[in-house]
Amino acid sequence: MTGSILLVEDNEKLAAMLRTVLEGRGHQVKGAASGDAALALLQAQRFDLMVLDLKLPGMSGVELLQRVRRSAALKELPVVIMTGVFRGEEYARAAGKLGVKAYLEKPFGKDDFLKAVQGALEQGPARKDIARLLLDLYRSGANGMLELRGGARIFVVGGEPASFSSPSFVPFLVSTSHLQRGDLEQYPPARPGRLPLVEAGLIGYDDLLEQSRLFLFRSLVEALLQNQSPRFTADLAGIELPLTPVSVPRLLHHAAGAASFDLAPYLARCGALCPVRSTEYFRLVNLLNMGPEEVDLLQQLGQGKTVQAILSTCDAPAQGAALIDLMVRLGMLNLSAAPVADQQPDFPQKLLFNRPIEEVAERRAEAVNFEDLVDEVSESIELVVGKKGMAAPLSASEIDFEQEVQRDYAAIQNKNYYEIFGMTPGTFSFATLKEAYFAKTREYSPEKFMQLSGDTLGRAQDVLSHYANAYNTLSSVIAKERYDEMLNADTVGLGGKREDELQARIQFQSGKVFLEMEDYGNAERALQDAYTLDPDDAQTSAYLAWSIYRNPGNQRSQGALEKCRMLLSKSLQAERNADAFAFRGCMLLDEGRDGLAEGEFLKALKLNPHQPQAQGGMRLIKERREAEKKGLFKRIFG
Repeated sequence: MTGSILLVEDNEKLAAMLRTVLEGRGHQVKGAASGDAALALLQAQRFDLMVLDLKLPGMSGVELLQRVRRSAALKELPVVIMTGVFRGEEYARAAGKLGVKAYLEKPFGKDDFLKAVQGALEQGPARKDIARLLLDLYRSGANGMLELRGGARIFVVGGEPASFSSPSFVPFLVSTSHLQRGDLEQYPPARPGRLPLVEAGLIGYDDLLEQSRLFLFRSLVEALLQNQSPRFTADLAGIELPLTPVSVPRLLHHAAGAASFDLAPYLARCGALCPVRSTEYFRLVNLLNMGPEEVDLLQQLGQGKTVQAILSTCDAPAQGAALIDLMVRLGMLNLSAAPVADQQPDFPQKLLFNRPIEEVAERRAEAVNFEDLVDEVSESIELVVGKKGMAAPLSASEIDFEQEVQRDYAAIQNKNYYEIFGMTPGTFSFATLKEAYFAKTREYSPEKFMQLSGDTLGRAQDVLSHYANAYNTLSSVIAKERYDEMLNADTVGLGGKREDELQARIQFQSGKVFLEMEDYGNAERALQDAYTLDPDDAQTSAYLAWSIYRNPGNQRSQGALEKCRMLLSKSLQAERNADAFAFRGCMLLDEGRDGLAEGEFLKALKLNPHQPQAQGGMRLIKERREAEKKGLFKRIFG
């Protein structure tokens, strides 16, 4: 294993040689030529190991070691001694009492030196910084206990923090108003632990679970930001219930986003290397909850780009570097001197949640053959008149059906929906509407359709579609009210493009009302009619996508999902609108892609602060994250 080493040696030639040896094995080395300089470095940053010469100018190595051992922060720092003066077993034993792991007498060989350094670094998890320790425990699936500063004990089960015992937990509950001091004095818990708080009726069990998980997450993030080196023992004795496990990759990801990152030395070490995905990438990436910027960074992997090139495109390169560094430490990425191909998952994987939003292009309409057309028209007619009461086979009087179609097509021009059925708004009745509608549509039987071709067939379809639109609008109380409002506002004749625009507005408003009623089937039909009449309207595209997505009949259809994505993409290409962003955010949220969903909701709320789906989505994201992040960074950073 490699580590950060402080080399304290006043002999410049020996120090340079030892530094070369250590850096050749991947260690990060800083040097000090005196005890005072070494002490200043120890107070400024954290090291995994100190290699110390006992004979130094000014403060001696012995005095420096004594000060290190008296420091609460440094008392467990591994130390390797080098000396050419203090020889013999007596000095070695005395040094051992001060926690020295190896005692090398000069001259010593390179192999002995490296063995001593490696042995000191491999003193077990208790000597490692908490980030490295958590990773080692996670990979090994270990069970045991971590001791953090302040008396907190973290119980690790199967490699992940799962419980804790801390004197700070009750004060934490008081500070967050989940407990009242007066209640604690009046109803003191009968025994130590967290469950007795529930037994005493001071806090509900679900609240205790939520606050316990939050406290555990908070405590570990604080320890990570403070770069603590906790002691670990493979002992679960005294583990406290309830268990509230925390995902280690998710924890490290949050901490990496909160901590400062020193970009310059990282680029000096890794800027020219190419990050590539490992198989572990696919096992862990769905555990992380990434934002849009992080997802964009991931898409540049596997293209032969160096770390430097990838970070040059980031608005916040230090955060991007922290993410790459974390994924390398998690084993998700490998850094290669030359571009190599990404590895692939070695297990079945349906989705990668942290991937970009798919932009689906609108497909060109596929050619429909004659049989398909007959089937489609037949189904439409059945919906209109039912399976019974269909017209009889053609008689001699029906040979002029083509002429009837032409007359009907001419008759519907420049007429509003009431006039088509021989009514006015004042003489309207549902019984008259039904009778007139069925009288007209019975003439358009499947057998008669099969006689038609060319322009006449197209006009017959237009006539029947016009009858159906008129009937659906006037037979719906809600749609009829909207229609009457628009007629009163538009008293001029209705025909051609003007008619299409009016009908699109009517169907759109009807579809929105059906959505509010959660009648998703009728909403989809109405909005599909609106989209057919006005396919370039951004709002219509967005609401049609939403009605298709919410319709239970489409839940198992991949084609329906692709159509939703296409419609939302088309809507946003036509106009940046809050509804399309919000609907896309809801779809991402259902896929578990919270980070991307949050980005879409924020875009929606920027355009319309009252957009209901965006507001609801943000509330849901907040609830999901509450156990991990609620007030966390605010408390940490004051």
